[in-house]
Amino acid sequence: MTRRPMTRQVEIDRWRSPAGDDMLIRSVGADDAVLEAEFLRRLSPQTLYERVFSHRKLRRGELNQLVQFDVRREIALLAAVQRDGGEEVLAVARLKKGGGGTQCEFAIVVSDHAQRQGIGERLLRNLLAVAQRAGIRHVTGHTLSTNTPMKALCRKLGFSAQPDPDDATVTLLSIAP
Repeated sequence: MTRRPMTRQVEIDRWRSPAGDDMLIRSVGADDAVLEAEFLRRLSPQTLYERVFSHRKLRRGELNQLVQFDVRREIALLAAVQRDGGEEVLAVARLKKGGGGTQCEFAIVVSDHAQRQGIGERLLRNLLAVAQRAGIRHVTGHTLSTNTPMKALCRKLGFSAQPDPDDATVTLLSIAP
């Protein structure tokens, strides 16, 4: 079994959403497994498919990897709101380093009921700021070519979007934060 450094939760940003909710962006900690599982369970099949490019459910080991990761190689943030005495995760974004630590791949998913409220944009802006502070010089990602809202968000934040030369169903996203 590989031991991974424990992550502690660090507050990154707070703001009030257009709907009037007090929002929090913070790092994902190792004790967020239950919150992450609940978040993923609430995603529609289409939203989950757009995130993992598969209709299958995540396996337990894959879920554990989402919350127990090497903080030297990965950065994970979540956007949450307090509801009914607990925290509800509305979006999750992550970076995974490669290429000598100055490049990374990003991924983001926003719950269906929280889409088109600016939460994804705020979360992705914070993720890119964290990447820049960590010395990341190049951030890439990919999305389904049919995922127009994701492509629009990334273009708004300055990403380039190019068709994947090996797969016409995928769009490659890239930015130097």
